[in-house]
Amino acid sequence: MENILLVDDDTNFRRSLAIGLEDLGYSTIEAKGGMEALTYLQNDQKSKKKIEGVVVDARMPGLDGFWLTDQISATYPSVQVVILSAHAYPQKSDQYTVLTKPVKIPFLAKTLEQKRNKLE
Repeated sequence: MENILLVDDDTNFRRSLAIGLEDLGYSTIEAKGGMEALTYLQNDQKSKKKIEGVVVDARMPGLDGFWLTDQISATYPSVQVVILSAHAYPQKSDQYTVLTKPVKIPFLAKTLEQKRNKLE
């Protein structure tokens, strides 16, 4: 998995995730909210460089991460989603995993890779 979309309304947190994942060899795109993320997905899924994974904050103004994840899962079932939350939530679906913040970048990367390998 190489292309990861990071969705979080906290610019500093989103940027730190991007830097950490890029240090591990990933390419990242940053979105500050759900609508921006859906726009990136609509545009990028038509290109050769497709988004393969999405890391999304559970709680954001406007569209929350769970709603966004449901939309991604329905429209782009091959895209893996990891939800990050400061609160504990039960995992609801095989389409995504919920990790509690703060998350270690290598563990996040490993989770994304495991989810991808599970679908192959």
